[in-house]
Amino acid sequence: MNRSLRLVVAAICVPTLSALAAALVCWPIHDGPIGPQLLIFGLILATGISAGLPACLTWLTPKNTDD
Repeated sequence: MNRSLRLVVAAICVPTLSALAAALVCWPIHDGPIGPQLLIFGLILATGISAGLPACLTWLTPKNTDD
């Protein structure tokens, strides 16, 4: 896979997985007030993205080739 395709995949997959995790965490309180749900969802989403993108950094960097 070329580098730009990897970047696109990472930019789509990391926030999506984070949003899914946030939705699962918020599911038990889905009948409650919207304010705490949005706060929890936002915090988990931001945490997942900030943790996930650096983890993808090794996946996005080009491999050193000794030609």
